[in-house]
Amino acid sequence: MTTVTGPGSAQTGAAPAPIRRVREVPVFRNRFGTLYNDDVVAPSGATGQYLRWQARKEGAVVVPVGPDGYAFVANYRYPVQAASLEFPRGASEDGEGLAASAVRELREETGLVCASLRSLGVIHADTGILAAPVQVYVAEVDVATAGRAEPEAMESLTEPVWVTPGELPGWLTEGRITCGITLAALALLQAHHPAGRP
Repeated sequence: MTTVTGPGSAQTGAAPAPIRRVREVPVFRNRFGTLYNDDVVAPSGATGQYLRWQARKEGAVVVPVGPDGYAFVANYRYPVQAASLEFPRGASEDGEGLAASAVRELREETGLVCASLRSLGVIHADTGILAAPVQVYVAEVDVATAGRAEPEAMESLTEPVWVTPGELPGWLTEGRITCGITLAALALLQAHHPAGRP
């Protein structure tokens, strides 16, 4: 029996055979990354194509924590044509570390200022198509020093929405928070702080 090891694989057991890349086929590229439709061979010997998006920069998501609980932003997401309650997130800029990008995204999307920042771990937002990992941080924020949000020109956001730890389970079961990255960040937060607020 083979042991499954490596980033993100805490379980043990039989390792699945890899799908082998025969040829890397870029089909689209912009400033955010490259879309590939690679030629691949499956363990069965079947051949085909596999679509994957490789972001140009790694991403970060930050869980803002303050006296009133957790701060979310309602972010209009064009692919789903609806608003989505999410934690602030984004990609690092040139020469910027992931921790610095988390602090910047927090300020830009919410106006909140980070008082302290701690890493919670790494997630992969959609292992079926997205190649880049996302670093998860928790940030203690000083609400008294909050300023105005400064979202990017193509973003549509609201003021922060505060949810208490006691309210959060109801919001989840009611389907008010459906963003996969946000839900994964909450799972890591819960793993580190099972009693609730850090």
